[in-house]
Amino acid sequence: MGTITSYRHQIAAHCETGSTRNVFAHAGLALSEPMVFGLGSGPAFFYLFFTKTPGRFPFLALRNEPGKVLENSVRLLGVDCFRRRYGSAREAMDAANRLIDEGTPVVACVDMFYMKYLPSFLHVHAPFHFIVLVGRDGDEYLVSDPYHEELGRLAAEDLAIAWDTRAPFSKRNLLAYVRKAPETYNLRQIATTAIRRTCRGMVLPPLVRKAFFFVGVEGMRTLARKIPRWSREYRGVVLREGVMYTAVGFEDQGTGGGAFRLMYGAFLQELGAALGSPRLEELAAEMIAHGQTWRRLSGEFIAVGRRVPLAEGAFDDFWAANAVSFEAALGDLGARFAALADFEAGFFVRLKDAVADLP
Repeated sequence: MGTITSYRHQIAAHCETGSTRNVFAHAGLALSEPMVFGLGSGPAFFYLFFTKTPGRFPFLALRNEPGKVLENSVRLLGVDCFRRRYGSAREAMDAANRLIDEGTPVVACVDMFYMKYLPSFLHVHAPFHFIVLVGRDGDEYLVSDPYHEELGRLAAEDLAIAWDTRAPFSKRNLLAYVRKAPETYNLRQIATTAIRRTCRGMVLPPLVRKAFFFVGVEGMRTLARKIPRWSREYRGVVLREGVMYTAVGFEDQGTGGGAFRLMYGAFLQELGAALGSPRLEELAAEMIAHGQTWRRLSGEFIAVGRRVPLAEGAFDDFWAANAVSFEAALGDLGARFAALADFEAGFFVRLKDAVADLP
């Protein structure tokens, strides 16, 4: 019972990278959040046409599958890390209790909606939210959440519901903890492996691009083609919320802004300095500028979405007066997003070439 006093809580831009960084640090492995993201091959893009948001728009994923940053980074670094999905929250909580009492922080993947210590605007169903359990006090757990300035308190019943979520993309009852971290590692070697994996995921081989039109740069181009058609497929509040939700996904859903591209630029910047590679530092600057461009475009999505009236009954009059200009605005958003895709198509090829020449 009590708190693991040796654990240092730190906030972060993203939950999985922040939680991973924090448990690595507790085990004696000091890495920045961008370094964890980069070694975890975080950047990605998926146009998940087969899964819809509450507003019936296709779901967008801007990073690799939840849990993969942790999985990839521990494998590359040689971290001895236990990971298991239990059959029930009760089993996971029993295991967590034993570990906490032994002084071991526990990573859990939960539904953020039930994290009652967070402000109300964060009470949304995000079933892939990573936290670290660092203590127990009666029927409450002490939680290190990268989105909360201090340790939070979470009732055991809320943890059980959040952990045992059956929502799409969830990692139901996933528990992880670090047994031992390596004393040394070859940064050049593992970063090269991580970057090559990222480049493969973003720029697919020509022979498979047609079949995997929803993955990587091809997924971005698919979205770019779809954006001008939104006004023909959606109407009213659904159209308004769908356009705006796209920007929320780019900026506010744990990305740190710029759809994770700013964080990846910071990774390349840090890596370039550590390895003495001016080329990587140049590419880092390109990616950071690209992330800022993505961020500005997100603001344009919000501005276009806000033009649609909130009242469903007002849409017909709005459309009669504004159809031409609104469709032109969507066409502009689609063209500008296609430009982002074109940049990434070239960037990840250049990045792959750059790591082949690392000193």
